[in-house]
Amino acid sequence: MKTIISPVVLVLLCCLSSSCHKQELEKTVSPVAGDVLSAFQHMKKYPEQPIQINVKDRTPYSPVSTTADAGKSLDEHKRSDPPNETTVTYVNPVKELINWDAGSYAWEFEANEHVVYSDYEDQIYPGALIKGNSVASFDFNPVIGYTPKPISLSVSLPAPAGLVAGTINVPSLSATTQLVNHVLLNSTFAQGGFSKYNLNIKQFTYYDELKEFFASSKNTNLIFFNSGSSGSTDIKKISRNTGLMAKFIQKNFTVDMDIPKAGQLIDLNVDAGILGAYSPLYVSSVTYGRLGIITVESNASFDELKTAFQKAFGILGVVNSSNTLTQAEINIINGANIKVYLVGGQGAMAVQTMNGYQHFMQYLGGGQTFSPQTPGVPISFSMRYLSDHRPYKAQFQINYGPIAKVYTRIELRNYKTEYATSPFGYQYRVGEYADVHIAFYQDANCTMPTRAYNFVQFNFEQRNRSELNLVPEPPRITEDISNYSIKNELKGTSVLVGAHVRLASYPDYDSEQNYEQFFINFKMLPGEGYYIAK
Repeated sequence: MKTIISPVVLVLLCCLSSSCHKQELEKTVSPVAGDVLSAFQHMKKYPEQPIQINVKDRTPYSPVSTTADAGKSLDEHKRSDPPNETTVTYVNPVKELINWDAGSYAWEFEANEHVVYSDYEDQIYPGALIKGNSVASFDFNPVIGYTPKPISLSVSLPAPAGLVAGTINVPSLSATTQLVNHVLLNSTFAQGGFSKYNLNIKQFTYYDELKEFFASSKNTNLIFFNSGSSGSTDIKKISRNTGLMAKFIQKNFTVDMDIPKAGQLIDLNVDAGILGAYSPLYVSSVTYGRLGIITVESNASFDELKTAFQKAFGILGVVNSSNTLTQAEINIINGANIKVYLVGGQGAMAVQTMNGYQHFMQYLGGGQTFSPQTPGVPISFSMRYLSDHRPYKAQFQINYGPIAKVYTRIELRNYKTEYATSPFGYQYRVGEYADVHIAFYQDANCTMPTRAYNFVQFNFEQRNRSELNLVPEPPRITEDISNYSIKNELKGTSVLVGAHVRLASYPDYDSEQNYEQFFINFKMLPGEGYYIAK
């Protein structure tokens, strides 16, 4: 792939000079009066289909561990790991799709922010109108031939109110850059600027899975290997044992467009043929900063790979992490095949192959702050429909499988009996203890342990039985039954229900008539995704 100098950078450099004109920008404090633009509400939206990402021969991973997590970002390989607070992405899980009869497992996602790619970077600025039927293919073809109208913008920088809000008479890339430049040059903030970092690390097997990070249907073979065509069905697979993909986002600031009112954005007398059969979309927000999408292939385990790169990102300042790596971790990075797609900083929207740890750190180092001279470049954007101003969300479906039910049973491990010694010198039993596990197997005879999927909910019963004998009263027996559910959040072929659980408590040596004893029993209950072994 050829090296491309971003036109955004060229425009920024131009606008920093005294020769830049300012007739396109009119600062304003009060918003444009009038009602929300509704003249195009009759236009229908293009009927989009979810972007399919097929990883059929890979073990399924659930992006969430509880129902409450479903509203959070999809970022972490959570079959074995707890949520990472530094992990943020623009792709959110929406719905889990399980069909045990067909042996299929899938997740639906949606993305409301999209990576700026070199193919269309000159078309991405607030107020840009995009053809409705070109978004599904992520071609982002502009609407041309209409009369543009002013739009109201704001910049998310700590500057005086009179600076951060403005009106652009004719929406364009240069006019947006001029507004940003005007705010930066006339504002005072912390030296070197400030940035917000987000990081997302996941395991992957197919390069097609990178569509999730780009939040588009871009052919990742073309991006990372300069091979394949837009219609190619060839999907590249990692050639080593483990694949790690990471995405970091350095957000410097955003330029946000107000929802247009009547008389803004587009002339109401526009020819319907120019707009097309479907509602156009307009770019409503653009994020400036730096973005990197990284792929790593290695023969190390995913946990080892993840730990090494998390520490490396910690040194780079992307996350709070250890600032030192062991020599073994450096060796893992040196031995890995690393490719980086970097937007902003030293990046030229082309994939670079890293030559070991030092090259990786040097290439991603720098650019952590911004200034009027280096404000960053557009790295992501959001859109709204012209018809109803609702946000556009790209739909994805990642198809895993095949999946199969496991056999499961309660197992009591490290079973111990506790004894005490009576005053007469003999021992008597006072209690029994064990670690209670739910174990997973491939076969009904429970001879082949296996790892259960983390999206399966395993149901079990705990029965507490108490026996109280107080002479001359008749014995009193009470039972309490509770039902619980647990998932296989941790690695391994079993999940721990309780450690050192007291399963039985027996009376003292001299309690022949008046005594109390209790017992706890566990058993599996039926559920989806597993069989109960006999």
